Amino acid sequence: MGNVQVILLTDVKKVGQRGSVVTVADGFAMNVLFPKKQAMPATSENLKRVEREAMAAKGKKDMDAALAKRALAEIDGKVIEIQARSNDAGVLFESVKVKHIHDALSKGFNISLPESAIRLAEPIKKTGTYSVSLSIQGANATISVLVA
Repeated sequence: MGNVQVILLTDVKKVGQRGSVVTVADGFAMNVLFPKKQAMPATSENLKRVEREAMAAKGKKDMDAALAKRALAEIDGKVIEIQARSNDAGVLFESVKVKHIHDALSKGFNISLPESAIRLAEPIKKTGTYSVSLSIQGANATISVLVA
């Protein structure tokens, strides 16, 4: 019974995180980790491949952050209009939520941001103009939402 070093391909409870090199019992590696494709042997070739993949992922993440900052800079200070039905007092029949703002941004500015980037304290329940902040990967912007 010996131990073997493996590179984890997924997060494994009580063993380690994805991408980490850990030492486990050879039986555990052969009977559990390898058949479930949760790990691969930590050979020098595999270590180099994992390192290259990590560098590529970091580069992609940096590029995504740059694109997000550019997109937010483009829409900062802009106004989007959302049509909603309301009564005579201006109270909406259905409140405007993050989903509605997300859809309006996608249609109006052709920008694809995750809904989690939209910071709305509470749903909008009356007609009017509201300031909504957007934040993604350190970039911030503020837009005005006109609910009519």
